[in-house]
Amino acid sequence: MSEREDELVFETVLDAPSEKVWRALTIPEFRDRWLQPPADVSVELEPSSSDNLLTFRWSERNEESRVTIELTPQENGQTGFRLTHAPLSVPAAANSNE
Repeated sequence: MSEREDELVFETVLDAPSEKVWRALTIPEFRDRWLQPPADVSVELEPSSSDNLLTFRWSERNEESRVTIELTPQENGQTGFRLTHAPLSVPAAANSNE
């Protein structure tokens, strides 16, 4: 379950070692083939000191969001994969009088 209502969270297990998944997500040519962002979307990897957590700034039109990917190595050589997509700001409703 997501901590925030406006987050989308997807979880799965990938049939590949975490090192291979990490490489696919951190090398721009591989990342763009794997994530397949639309032409009008900018994806920028944010610096991280963790070897199992990646955060991307995802810019589309005038909206920005953060995509965080957490990798968890499994004993059987697979990789737990958790993707969280959260907007950086939530627009107010037109009738909110804000």
